[in-house]
Amino acid sequence: MREFGELLRTHRIHAGLTQQQLADFAMVSVRAIRDLECGRTRSPRAETVRLLADGLRLDEGSRADLQQAGGRTSGRMPVAPPAPMMAIVGREAEAAALGALLVEGAGASVGGVGEERCLPGPGGSGAGSGSVSAGSFVGRQRLTSNLAPGSRGESDTTTGPARVPHRLVTITGVSGSGKTRLALEVAGDLHFRRGWSVLWYPQARPSVDDDQDTLLVTDHRPDPRLLTAHPRLRVVVTALAPTGLPSEHVFPLGPLADDAALSLLLTLVHRVRPGFRPEPSNQAALAGLVRELDGLPSALEFAAGWFMVYSPQHLLERLRSNPMDPTSAHLRDSLRRSLSTLDEQQRATLNRMIDQECHDDAHALSVRGLVRRAGPRYEVLNLVRAAVREPVSGPHFSGGVALTWPC
Repeated sequence: MREFGELLRTHRIHAGLTQQQLADFAMVSVRAIRDLECGRTRSPRAETVRLLADGLRLDEGSRADLQQAGGRTSGRMPVAPPAPMMAIVGREAEAAALGALLVEGAGASVGGVGEERCLPGPGGSGAGSGSVSAGSFVGRQRLTSNLAPGSRGESDTTTGPARVPHRLVTITGVSGSGKTRLALEVAGDLHFRRGWSVLWYPQARPSVDDDQDTLLVTDHRPDPRLLTAHPRLRVVVTALAPTGLPSEHVFPLGPLADDAALSLLLTLVHRVRPGFRPEPSNQAALAGLVRELDGLPSALEFAAGWFMVYSPQHLLERLRSNPMDPTSAHLRDSLRRSLSTLDEQQRATLNRMIDQECHDDAHALSVRGLVRRAGPRYEVLNLVRAAVREPVSGPHFSGGVALTWPC
């Protein structure tokens, strides 16, 4: 059997982490990790082994090997989700609502598929990226603050009838809106606060422990038999459009609201220009940037990189002359993949909405994040409009969108 320190070092290097980064993720001191890897400490406490396994995001087999090397029993333990690199910005309402749907269900629902929007407010409230600890989230109350401590979805008999969890939730929206980041945030809370295991993106049939609550997060259409076979399993799907599976709860994720988008943009800009500060001379340009980029986190992240060479005013001029200019080819392809999920009628509706106000079939477009509410009407996202009109090679439908990208 390999020594604990050697095995720990192998897992850390494989994960691409320094000792300091692992210490931050696992909430263990750097000195403790150094002593373990150097062999000065050979019998770590069970809690230390668990924290290190969580910080490394080990799968069940690797976790058992680490426990065995540390002289501990290899009983089944909750598996942690991957660690995001930055703290999430915004999405307070969305994270709380999604977590409550998975834990409690009907009583926490924020809207059904037939409504104009399943989230509070027409623009959403924020998503993005940022540093992580045990489910950190800038500026939000943890979803567990709304739930009874230690509950696993049972109802409080003093407050009403039992509420059944939504066991299959599909987060929909255009690529770059923060679907995966939101799922990761909620998965982290459910794991670290409630002890759930997290299965992350398995393409094959996953191994589920029926003795504990488990969350499966995937971008593939799950096998509906999984939910029947595993009563304590919940599934979150991140997708461009609803899967159409029975009992699916669709959770549309729209763009960030302007204030949350501006906060995220400034956070991202400070990574490339630490000394940048909003001033009266550039505030109008910053506000214009988040509006032109539709509050999409991935578009804001890519645009932030241009602050190394452009002023906000210059970047806004480029955006207004060509909205797709300061964005990435990946975002272009992602928008076109979203457009490829539309049927002929929905494509025709989108094209009409680009040129005039139209409410026909707006719900299907809203669920996919291609349009958003603007007061009493819907409007097409600026970047979606640009993707439709941008000339590209290959087969097209009306509006100039190629349908040759891989799905």
